[in-house]
Amino acid sequence: MAVSSVTPTQEKGDVESAIEDEKDYVRQDRPRKESTTDEEDVEKDNISESSKDASHIYSATFFTDNRGNLKFVTLVCARPFTMFFGILTLCLLFTGILVHVIIKEGNPFVAPSGDYDISDVRSTAIDSLRLAFDAVVEKRDEVEESSSEDSTDVVVSEASVGVRPQEEMMDQTWWIFESETEDGVFETRESIQVMKDAFDLYTGHEDYESYCQREYTDTNETWSNVTTTTSKCMTPLTPLSMYYASEWDDVTVQIVIDELEKDYPTNVLRYNFLGLCVEFDVACSSAMEDEDLEWATALHNNITRISDAWDGKGKLIANHKQATEFAAYMSELNTKRGLMDFGFDKNFNITNQKSKFSRGIVFWGGPLGNREVANYTEEREEEDEKKLKKYIVDSFLQDMNELSSENYNQDLNSYFFMGSLILEVLFDIVQTDALLALFSAAFVCIYIRISLGSWFLAAVGLLEIVLSIPVSWFIYSVCFQIKYFSFLNVLALFIVAAIGADDIFIFMDAYKQSATPGAEDAYILESLESRMSWVYRRTGTAMAITSATTCLAFLSTLATPLNDVRAFGIFASLVVFIDYVLVMTLFCTAVVIYHSKFETKACCKCKSITAGFCKTIEPSPTVMALENFKSNSDDGKSDKITKFFGETVTDLILNPKARLLIAFITTTWIITVSIFATKLKPTENAEQFLDENHPLQKSFSILGDEFNTAENDEGLDIFFAWGLGDVDRKGVNRLIDPEFFGNPTFLETFSCNEECQQLMVEACDDLRSNALYRPFIKQTDGRGTVKCFIEEFGAFSAIGSIPSRDVVARGAWKDTNWQVSAENFDSVMKNFLKERSAFSDQNEKMLTYYSRELGWDGAKLRYAAISVQSSVLDPYSSRPEPIVRQQYDAMVEISKDFDAKMEKTCGSKTIMTDLGEKFVRICGVFLTDLITMVLEY
Repeated sequence: MAVSSVTPTQEKGDVESAIEDEKDYVRQDRPRKESTTDEEDVEKDNISESSKDASHIYSATFFTDNRGNLKFVTLVCARPFTMFFGILTLCLLFTGILVHVIIKEGNPFVAPSGDYDISDVRSTAIDSLRLAFDAVVEKRDEVEESSSEDSTDVVVSEASVGVRPQEEMMDQTWWIFESETEDGVFETRESIQVMKDAFDLYTGHEDYESYCQREYTDTNETWSNVTTTTSKCMTPLTPLSMYYASEWDDVTVQIVIDELEKDYPTNVLRYNFLGLCVEFDVACSSAMEDEDLEWATALHNNITRISDAWDGKGKLIANHKQATEFAAYMSELNTKRGLMDFGFDKNFNITNQKSKFSRGIVFWGGPLGNREVANYTEEREEEDEKKLKKYIVDSFLQDMNELSSENYNQDLNSYFFMGSLILEVLFDIVQTDALLALFSAAFVCIYIRISLGSWFLAAVGLLEIVLSIPVSWFIYSVCFQIKYFSFLNVLALFIVAAIGADDIFIFMDAYKQSATPGAEDAYILESLESRMSWVYRRTGTAMAITSATTCLAFLSTLATPLNDVRAFGIFASLVVFIDYVLVMTLFCTAVVIYHSKFETKACCKCKSITAGFCKTIEPSPTVMALENFKSNSDDGKSDKITKFFGETVTDLILNPKARLLIAFITTTWIITVSIFATKLKPTENAEQFLDENHPLQKSFSILGDEFNTAENDEGLDIFFAWGLGDVDRKGVNRLIDPEFFGNPTFLETFSCNEECQQLMVEACDDLRSNALYRPFIKQTDGRGTVKCFIEEFGAFSAIGSIPSRDVVARGAWKDTNWQVSAENFDSVMKNFLKERSAFSDQNEKMLTYYSRELGWDGAKLRYAAISVQSSVLDPYSSRPEPIVRQQYDAMVEISKDFDAKMEKTCGSKTIMTDLGEKFVRICGVFLTDLITMVLEY
């Protein structure tokens, strides 16, 4: 198919002829315009001569021919369609290979966890324990598999024990309440009833018992040796259970209040001293008088009788303010705080008996159905979750939305969220953001079309912008073999949309300017090759400089230790570079095609399909531009933008006074920015991912800011481990291998000998009872929440079996010779691991309950750990840096105390870490905010 009806020889002859005509035109002695001078006549004549002899200005080089035209441009002008489809095919080939690799390797995105500075001491600690855990589990599985092959015994797995109907927690529905008045949510009977209505939606439904989480009670009839099992729906966790108790003895309640109010706070402190001994028979001492113990026992019995009737099945009690006062006094008792601390805010106390906020949870359980499930698989769990979601949506969602509407109650705001429903909310948010992104993309498309004035060029421009992403991704993943591809890389699409559009505008502006050259550049109209070479040189250099500086700016992110940011910097720089290449190749070729086929209306007069594409424009736009130049109609005139920067801005810069003013403004700006930069500090509030007025964000903000960690809240597990050295980082490059963090180091010097066992038990006691640790370790029943396997191990060694949790907690076994020698430790441990933990509510085996604390590899204890729960941090939310750092520093001091006591005996330093990646992000929160601020700027 012919590209053009005019041969190169003909076009060359036409141009030379036009130049000769121009020369004759200039030399004619004809009347001139009044504004034309003799000097301009000479300049015009010189222009013609320079235009005619332009081919002799340059000598042939590697990049240019003997006419000074770029060889690549000459090739594009000679074979525009071949070059266009060749470049396009190459891009599509790269895209196809990339798609094949992605399909073969699966999800290309790296999980957001694990992005931290691996050289930091906190990162070393978390990976030392995490990788050690993975290693011992892998080794243990190998040992068990080998043992099962060599043995005829049937191995019963933990999962094969069976899960009873609705025994496992499958989901939770949270309700958060906020008072619009200063009196709080429990001040009026009306507001209390509104809150109760939210829970009655579920508990009053006819099918509620088929979906609620059930708690089972096994009763062993000694006389018949028969175990009877009963179950009931778990009572929603809310203080409303107290206000709607099935029985309320206001006389007994007032007795308790009066006792604690008497000589306040003397009796409160008195009970806190005696409570552990009275309730759990621990921490008893000879300093406790019998009279005091009798008083505390009577008070404890009264409180127990009162709280046992808190089932939420009665009517609203007559004196609800008495219940609020009772709850305020319970908040002062260490062992009773768990009765009420979940539903009252952090400012609620005896002196301020007003809670502005409250919260509650409804529990949903699985597996659904009436049969015990031998193996509750993920597939079965997903099916049950879908059934539960359908039940919630069909039965309650409309009423839930009504209860949480702004106009439902003027004194109370209600918010709710649920795991299965959050996904829908987040999907709606993502959908809205996607529509905004599509709107911005559409705006870019329309603006490019209007600016270029051609659908063809606009389509090719958008195509090259889009293709820059997969081509860059191909180079990034296939050529460079960088496997770390984070979600942050998606932002490169928006960056290249802006930069790509700018490059297109620059290229087209230069092309349009080439049609009306100045006197010194008139030779560029000699041919299409010379014209496009001028455009290529003019834009290529400018865009190369700006693209290079942009790429270097993104590559500067390699200085940060955060792999998400480093990967984004590399990928973004590649995208900017490839976009530049495609503008100078694919789009340049498209401009040549546009010049020959579409630039004027003649392009619409197409021949038949058999005759080929739209016919070539005759005369070409370049020849017509030359004719316009000869006519002198636009000679010497520039477009407004060129004139503005070439004259107005230039004159301003050359003015000394203006330069001084600019220098003053710049210096003032730098000083102002520097002052504000010194005031930058880590965030003091939790990060908000949604608009602050969004109901879901309000729920998270209230939960994070307005409540202390309650006994029923799940705290962040913090570990103190022995037997591990620092992780070996040799060969770690997470950009190339995102899954490789290093190799764990097991210390051969570690020995869980008799002295070390004793020190571990003492460490557990210290973590539970030391008053200095109370602000940092979550308290349950007046004691620190600690998981200490060595206590159950000691009780097993002393008694021969695992007793009840009360027996283990009381610690009478500590008075026996329970320690096991280092030589016999592993053999005793094997028998111990066959038992079930007395502290597990799900009756789990030791290795399941103490999964992270026991570093058992199937034959040997490679490491040992004790864990505590944080009183402030939790696994699900992010707290501000100062709060996290305070917790971290406290735990570091505790680990130092352990080192002083245990390092020599146990043969190992203490590794302190959390596995929830909270400590490793102490500096990351500030860095993320700073990066976000810079990107927004």
